[in-house]
Amino acid sequence: MPFPPKISRRNFIRASLYGGIAVAGGVGYARVDRLEVVQAQVTVPHQHLDGLTIAVLSDFHAGAFLSPDYLRRVIDQTNDFKPDLVCLLGDYVDGVLSRNAKNLVNAGFVFPHLAELKAKHGVFAVLGNHDHWIDPVAVTAELTRHGITVLNNAAQRIGNNLLVAGVDDYWEGPASLSRALKQAGKDDFVVLLSHNPDINQEIIATDPVNLVLSGHTHGGQVRIPFLDQALWVPCSPRYKNNAGLIKETERRSTFVSKGVGTFFIPIRLNCAPDIGIIQLKKA
Repeated sequence: MPFPPKISRRNFIRASLYGGIAVAGGVGYARVDRLEVVQAQVTVPHQHLDGLTIAVLSDFHAGAFLSPDYLRRVIDQTNDFKPDLVCLLGDYVDGVLSRNAKNLVNAGFVFPHLAELKAKHGVFAVLGNHDHWIDPVAVTAELTRHGITVLNNAAQRIGNNLLVAGVDDYWEGPASLSRALKQAGKDDFVVLLSHNPDINQEIIATDPVNLVLSGHTHGGQVRIPFLDQALWVPCSPRYKNNAGLIKETERRSTFVSKGVGTFFIPIRLNCAPDIGIIQLKKA
């Protein structure tokens, strides 16, 4: 009986590397639609805002790998929390595979699904860089047509002392904090929607922002197991290995969503997609 051929060191390393990639890819793909619910509490100074719940969804990337069935599950699970507000943080359509407005045809299912979101005080949205790469006017029109309020460097007051503001994308905008915050009063609790968390670099101490809601990073999408390190994140180093609630200053926090979908490759490794549920709590 002949002996099996001897495996060279080079071939062994190559086989191990390819095997590792295959295993990582398999595990990552299995987690693409394994939703995580990330819950956080943020203190507010006003008793009448105590208990108000905000649902956060970001980075759908329809037109690439997002499936309607998976999105339906995301919407249903979000509605189960009966949020008072829903905040959508951009990248509804995908612009990696093709920066072509025709992508809206393939991505069109995302908008009627988002229209099924239910919230006492409404559904609010800002645009992301991928929306700009495809067609920001068309994406805005689709969101608006489906009953979603787009805060493009604008704000809307929710009852007393709660202002929901939104800026255009930090990369592709322009994002104008001065326009978005011009309605803010000194007693307001201000929630700022910005696709990219790097908007914090533009916020100064006197700006009346208490909570920033962002996505964009996907949490890294692929994170090295055990080290919990992202290989690459398209933002400043501060958010490279951070997601969820992050303390910026004594009066301002940022919640970074890991997103619903994927971009470039349909893989998530050690980084599940999420729904954010934030509850305001009287200090």
